[in-house]
Amino acid sequence: MNKSKLLTFVCVVSLNVVFAQKKSENDSDPPRLKGPYLGQKPPGTTPEPFAPGIVSTAHKDLSGFFSPDMTEFYFTRYNDSIKKFSLIGFQNIDNQWIESFVAPRVGRPIFAPDGNSMHLGSKYMERTMDGWSEVKSLGPMFDREDWGIMRLSSSASGTYVFDDFKNNDVIRISTIENGKREEPRLLGKEINSGKYTAHPFIAPDESYLIWDSERDDGYGDSDLYISFRQEDGSWGAAINLGDKINTGAWEASAFVTSDGKYLFFNRSVGQESADIFWVDAQIIETLRPKHTSYTIAYGSIDSGSVEIYSGDTEGKPTIKSINAPGGYLAWSPDGKQLAFYHKYDDKKTWSIHTMNIDGTNRKRLTHARNKWDSAPAWSPDGKKIAFGRTYKNSEEVWQNEIWMMNSDGSEQTRIKSLNGGGPFFTPNGRIVFYSDYINGKSEICIANEDGTNLIKLTDNEVHDWHPDVSPDGTQITYMSKIDGNFEIYIMNIDGSDQRRLTNNDVDNWYPSWSPDGSKIIFSSVKDSEKQKKDIYVMNKDGSGVKKIISQSGYAVFKR
Repeated sequence: MNKSKLLTFVCVVSLNVVFAQKKSENDSDPPRLKGPYLGQKPPGTTPEPFAPGIVSTAHKDLSGFFSPDMTEFYFTRYNDSIKKFSLIGFQNIDNQWIESFVAPRVGRPIFAPDGNSMHLGSKYMERTMDGWSEVKSLGPMFDREDWGIMRLSSSASGTYVFDDFKNNDVIRISTIENGKREEPRLLGKEINSGKYTAHPFIAPDESYLIWDSERDDGYGDSDLYISFRQEDGSWGAAINLGDKINTGAWEASAFVTSDGKYLFFNRSVGQESADIFWVDAQIIETLRPKHTSYTIAYGSIDSGSVEIYSGDTEGKPTIKSINAPGGYLAWSPDGKQLAFYHKYDDKKTWSIHTMNIDGTNRKRLTHARNKWDSAPAWSPDGKKIAFGRTYKNSEEVWQNEIWMMNSDGSEQTRIKSLNGGGPFFTPNGRIVFYSDYINGKSEICIANEDGTNLIKLTDNEVHDWHPDVSPDGTQITYMSKIDGNFEIYIMNIDGSDQRRLTNNDVDNWYPSWSPDGSKIIFSSVKDSEKQKKDIYVMNKDGSGVKKIISQSGYAVFKR
C-alpha cells in the first residue's frame, strides 16, 4: 500500500449518493499511537478491551478489524449524542497511527483477504489509485430485498459466508466452482441451530468458521462458536469458545487478524454499551480437533511414478500409484488435481504439468526449451500457478526467475522484480520464495503477487530454500544450510523466531505442512547420491520424528 498519501474513504447513504466525510476541525485530535496493533500491549489468554479510551469507550464500539497487511484498523461506533453509527478508521503512516476517516456505517464492514475489497453486507468497495471506489452491489444473487445481510465474510479462494436476519437469522455459504459463483445455500444444522446465528467470520484458508449464536448450551446471551472444516469438506460440530471468551453478556462479531495471533470480538459491558475485546488466538488451536489421518502425494523412487498415500501416519497406508513420472508435487486447493514438473530433451528441458489425482487429463503447460521449470504452486483460489524457471543466458550466467500463469497454462508472465525459485502462496495471496543465489547464498523472501512490497525474511550466509506456509498463514517452514547440511527450520511469517527443527548428519529436504498445521512432512537423504530418500513426519515443534515411507521423496500434504 502506498503510504505517501491518505486513502479517501467513501461510503454511500443510498445506492447512488457517495460521501467522504473527514473529522471536523472542531473535533479533538486522536492520541498519537506507535507500534503494532495501535501501540497496544498484546493480551494473553484472558480477553481485554482493545485500546481503552481510544477504540473501546463509553459509546457502543463494535466490529473491529485490521486490514490484511495490518496497516489499517476500522471499527463502528454508535454515538449516543447524535444517535448514529459511524465507521472510524486508523491508518499506520511512518509507524504512527492516525485517526483518518469518519463516515456513516454501511453494513458490518470487513476486509476481503486480499485487502483490495471491503465487504459491506450485500455491497462492497474496491481500492483505486486514489482511494476507495463508490459502494457497489454484489448483484442480484446477494443484494435482495427479501434477505437481510448484516455481515459477509470471504475466504482467500472467494467463498462467501453471510448471515440473514430477515429469514430466521441463518447463515448461508456460496463457493466458486470451476470459476463460477455458486448459488448460496444454507449451512447445516451444525451452524444453523439455536435461537439465531449471525456475524460469521471464515478463515482465509477455510479451515474454520466463527459466528455468534444463542443456544441452550451457552452462557446466557449470544456466545461465540467455532466449527472446523473436516477433511471431506464438511463442517464439524459447533464448539463453544468457552467461559474465558463467553459470559452471561452478549458476545458477537469475531475477527482473527491476518497474522493469526489475535481474536477480536464484541462484548456488552452495560445496558447500552459494548466494547471491542481482543485475546490470544491460541484458543482456536486448543479447540481444533487433532487429526490422525492425512493424505499425501509423493514421487516413488522404486516405481518412478507419482503415488498418493492415505493413512494414519502409524504405518497403515493405502497407496494409489499413478503411471506419471514427476516431482515437486503441488495439490490444487480443491484437492482434485496435482501440478508437477517432468523432464524432456535428455533432461535439458523441464516443464510444468497438471493432472487429475487419478492420473487422467494430464496436460503439459510450459514448453520453453533448455529451461528448467519446477516447483509449481497454486494460488489460493486455484486460478493461477506460480513456478520457478532456471536457465543460462547468452553469457552462460545462470538465471533464476519466478513466473505466473493461469492454471490452464495461458498468459505465462515473468514477475520481473522477483528473482529466485520455490514460490508458495500465503492464504491471503502473497508469495513466499527463495531469492536468487548471490555470493553463495539465497534467502527466504515474501512479496505481493505482482512483485511489489518485497521483504527479506532471513539473512544467512548460506542457502535457505523451499518455503511452505502454514495453513493459517502465520508460520513458514523451510530448509537451511546454516549448520553445514540442510536442516528443516520454522519461523513466523514476519521472519521472527527462526528455529531449527531437525538435527541430522544428512540433508533434509522439502518440508510441507499438514492440513491442521500440527505436523510437517519432509524427505531425508540417505547417502551422498542424493537419490535415495525416505519420507518422515514430525510435530511442528520438531518432536516425534518418524519415518513413514521408504525410497520416496518430495512429499506434500493434501490440505
